Amino acid sequence: MSKKRVTSFDVAKRAGVSRSVVSAVLNDTPGIGVGADTREAVLEAIRELNYHVDAGARSMKTGRSMTLAAYGDTRHPLFIRLLEGMQRECELGGYHILLCSPRPKGNAGGRAELLELYHQRKIDGIVTLDHTSYKDEEWASLVSAAGVPYVSVEGYAEVPDVHSVLADYSGSVESAMNYLMRKGTAQQPGPVYAEVYHALDTDNWAERNRREAYTSWCTSRGMEPEIIRLAEHGGEWADCLQRLTVGSGQPSAPLLVNWSSAVPDLYRAAHKLGLRIGEDLRIMAADNTIQGDRLSLPSLSCVEIPYVTMGEEAVRCLLAQMSGGNGDMSGGTGNKAGQAGKIWLPAVLKAGESA
Repeated sequence: MSKKRVTSFDVAKRAGVSRSVVSAVLNDTPGIGVGADTREAVLEAIRELNYHVDAGARSMKTGRSMTLAAYGDTRHPLFIRLLEGMQRECELGGYHILLCSPRPKGNAGGRAELLELYHQRKIDGIVTLDHTSYKDEEWASLVSAAGVPYVSVEGYAEVPDVHSVLADYSGSVESAMNYLMRKGTAQQPGPVYAEVYHALDTDNWAERNRREAYTSWCTSRGMEPEIIRLAEHGGEWADCLQRLTVGSGQPSAPLLVNWSSAVPDLYRAAHKLGLRIGEDLRIMAADNTIQGDRLSLPSLSCVEIPYVTMGEEAVRCLLAQMSGGNGDMSGGTGNKAGQAGKIWLPAVLKAGESA
């Protein structure tokens, strides 16, 4: 025979109070004053009876499930770091996270199911980790029609009226360039920018921002910008490095590469040419996609996109939307002109041995 479930009525009876007082203690209900002794009596009764709140009943009363959906590829290391930040912020607010991964076929990759969960009051809001080119108008329209609190991390950068948490890629390049050419380093030619690509869509807003920031940095200092483009695994690094290091006794140009995922091939090419990373050739990455500072030797100097912080900001933005705010809870650079609902966060400089 199953044991009878303990209810708030049992707690109230044990503590000698009304159920409304028990509810006020559990929910910190505003406008209902509960003295310290009464509160302790209720908490003691809860402990003695091993009482647990009925999540379904609370959801019916408050309209909240206390669960947020996180949508992304669980195989991707950046999604795991985003989840770390979301988990930190959810714990502070008493929320849980429901993991949802893209489906291979149909149904907008499984996103439509998230809206159904919202209508069923199983989730209170949605965070998606998107690629920087993502701006699906149909999905944004569905979200708006449903009225679901929603935040895209990295997506919809150039689309108004969709809440996004974004990285300041322009600032990341400026930080990297300032570090490469910092005082105390040997006199060198201006840095060369290597734009590595692995897909047909290479002209998204993030890559444009990086490229423009590099060009602006060089021209403002009277240096001639030099941009080279290479396929991520195209085996072209050897030719590139030979061109950069021509001239015996002359310092080679420092190299800024957009993604650290390209660094293993770059390091291999330098080794074959007998170039010492950090001495004969100074290298830095503008996006530490694979945490190359930990995996490379010599350790990679880079600027890292703060995915953990982006996860925290995404949850804050959702909670602000639920509270009737505009979702701009940014601790970063905040909204840029004409971009309401966009939260921009700076990259983090990580000094290594390669530059």
